[in-house]
Amino acid sequence: MLGKKQPEQPSQSQSISGVNLTGSAIQQGQAGRDLQQSQSSKLDTQQQITNTDVVKQLENLETAVKAASLTPDEKDELLDYLRPAKREASKEEPNKDLVGQNLKQVNETLKTMKETTEAGKSLWQTGQEVFQAITPWLGVAAKLIGM
Repeated sequence: MLGKKQPEQPSQSQSISGVNLTGSAIQQGQAGRDLQQSQSSKLDTQQQITNTDVVKQLENLETAVKAASLTPDEKDELLDYLRPAKREASKEEPNKDLVGQNLKQVNETLKTMKETTEAGKSLWQTGQEVFQAITPWLGVAAKLIGM
């Protein structure tokens, strides 16, 4: 053939494997003549927790607050935000932003107590464990409590 020879198509392959993703997906590609791209993802889902589970977690925190060696005013301050969060979480269609806003106040108060009292340190740790447990349920509202 005397004509111009067609350039060979470069053979390229990109692969990502052995990666665990939670709540994310990877998309990649490379510009070229004939870009073919396929994407598959398997997202690990955590076990869904229910409103009842959240209420139980908040009850655990409430019990810890009541048992802590805090002044009555300190306990009241925490419970003034914790109780409405628990009440809202127990509803059939809870407003998770409202729960998150109340728990934000609880978390900020616990942070202050952690720095000023010995009882506050232990209570703060309990609070963090509860917040971690309910973060999947809160979803986007978890950002309100710094999770």
